[in-house]
Amino acid sequence: MDIRHNHRDLSPAQKTAFVNAVLALKNSVDSVLHPGVQKRYDDFVEVHKNAMTGPAMFEPMPHGSSLFYPWHRILLRQFELALQAAANDSSIMLPYWDWNYSSTSNPFTPDFLGGDGDEAQGGRVTIGPFAFTTGKFPVRVWDDPSGDPGLRREFGEDSTAWLPTSSDISACVAKTPYWPGPSGFESVSEGVLHNPVHRWVGGNMADASSPNDPVFFLHHAFLDMLWERWKQQHPTIPPYTPASGTPGRDLNSTLVFNASNAPSPWTQSWTVRQALDPHMLGYSYA
Repeated sequence: MDIRHNHRDLSPAQKTAFVNAVLALKNSVDSVLHPGVQKRYDDFVEVHKNAMTGPAMFEPMPHGSSLFYPWHRILLRQFELALQAAANDSSIMLPYWDWNYSSTSNPFTPDFLGGDGDEAQGGRVTIGPFAFTTGKFPVRVWDDPSGDPGLRREFGEDSTAWLPTSSDISACVAKTPYWPGPSGFESVSEGVLHNPVHRWVGGNMADASSPNDPVFFLHHAFLDMLWERWKQQHPTIPPYTPASGTPGRDLNSTLVFNASNAPSPWTQSWTVRQALDPHMLGYSYA
C-alpha cells in the first residue's frame, strides 16, 4: 500500500527521489501515445488537455461534472505508478500540497518544485530542477499546436485567483450531496478549491495542458484527499452520484481517457465504481 504524505513532511532524500522520478519520466521513458515524438510524462499532459479542448477532445467531459474526482483519481494513480516504474523504486509516492504557501510549507523551493516565473523571461521558471536552463524539463505539449518550451509560472498575478484557506476547505467539505447542483460538494470544491489554485500558479497551470507543471499532481492529490475527508465526514451520504440511469456518468460507466479513434494511454480500464476506494487502487493517505 502506497502512503501519500504532505510534501512538507518529506525528507530531503524523499524530495530528491520524487524529483528524479519526474525527470526520469520526462526524459528516459518513451511515450505510449506518440513514440519517438514525446516522452511518457507528456502523455499525461496530453490526456488532460484532450479532456478539455482540441481536435482530440473526448467525451464525456470530466471537468465541471460528477466525473471530476474519479477521473482525476485514476490519472494521478497512473502517474504515481509510472514514477515508480521510471525510477525503479516502489517507495516513490505522490505527495500533496495543502495550498499553504509559507516558510513552513512551501513546495516551490530550489530543491523541490522550483520557484516563480521570471517576468523578464516571459514567465519562465529559472530556479530549481524544472527550470528551462537545466535542459531536463522541456515542455512539448501545449493547448495550441506549439508554444514556449520552458515551464512558466505567474504566482498571484491573476486578480481572480487565490490559495484556499482552512475555512474555505471546511466550508466545501461541509457541502452535500456529492452531486448535482451548484451547492453540492463537487461543484463547490471545483469552483472554490480547484480552479483558483490553477489560476494563482498561472503560466502552464492556467492552461488545459496544466500537468506540464509538476505542481498539478500535488494540487490534485490534495483534492483527492479532501474527497476522502468529505466521505468520512458524511458516512450516510452516497460517495458518488448519479448511481445509475446516466450512461457515461453513473457508477457503472467506464472512465474515458482518449477518443475512440486515438490510442489509449494505458491498457487497463476502470469504472467509476472501481475508482471510489483508494485502497482498492493501492494507496492511502497518511
